[in-house]
Amino acid sequence: MKHILLAAFALHISTTAFSQQTNQSKLIDSYVKEAMKNNKIPGLALGIIKDGKVIFEQYYGTENLEDLKKVSPTSMFRVYSTSKLTANVGIFQLIEQGKLSLEDNISKYVENIPKEWQEVKVKNLLTHSSGIPNFIAFEDIPVDDSNAKVIERLSKEKMEFKTGNEFRYNQTNYMLLTMIIEKITGQSFNNFIINNQFSDSKNQVYFSSNSLEQIPNRVQKYNYNNQTKQYEQTPFDNGVRSHSGNGLAITLPAFLQ
Repeated sequence: MKHILLAAFALHISTTAFSQQTNQSKLIDSYVKEAMKNNKIPGLALGIIKDGKVIFEQYYGTENLEDLKKVSPTSMFRVYSTSKLTANVGIFQLIEQGKLSLEDNISKYVENIPKEWQEVKVKNLLTHSSGIPNFIAFEDIPVDDSNAKVIERLSKEKMEFKTGNEFRYNQTNYMLLTMIIEKITGQSFNNFIINNQFSDSKNQVYFSSNSLEQIPNRVQKYNYNNQTKQYEQTPFDNGVRSHSGNGLAITLPAFLQ
């Protein structure tokens, strides 16, 4: 009799927990759909992990508005500037290995840079206090220009401010960090990041430093124009140049695998 009561009690707890989780999932699902409607979001994938376990997994909308392909476990989402964190981590990994110092001048690793850049230190790139011109501000820099050509073009511009005196978010800083990593390791930036930060989950992450690369199942990003009442593809997905963080990392979240 005691065993029957314990079994019944356990079944009751299990049923109650399942019911609570079902209600919770319904609330999450309802919230997401309402948020998508209010914010004009074409599609998304959502995974919620608690205590190392997936407690909610769902896919909404479409990968793009051209063929209306549904978002699914194979959909590839860009993480955009979140990938800049991987560049930062990569730099500090090299510092931990004794291959690099925050106080090193970038001229130690990057060749043919302007005189005004010679005293810029690695720490100035990381803290956006370099004062180096931001390549994103110059429309005459082609998307597919090499790093060397970008530096050559920027060398014609004045420093934005004296190194170390101000803070200004700057894409060129990350281009240079990428070049430093490649110089020290002899690897491509992509391979270095995959091998040193995602070695245990290589099959779950696709990392590319080429924003123009054609990736199967990549989700298109859109902005909603309230005036025209239409979705518009974002400039980043139409060929704007980017380096180590501006729409570079394309990942399959772990909960999708």
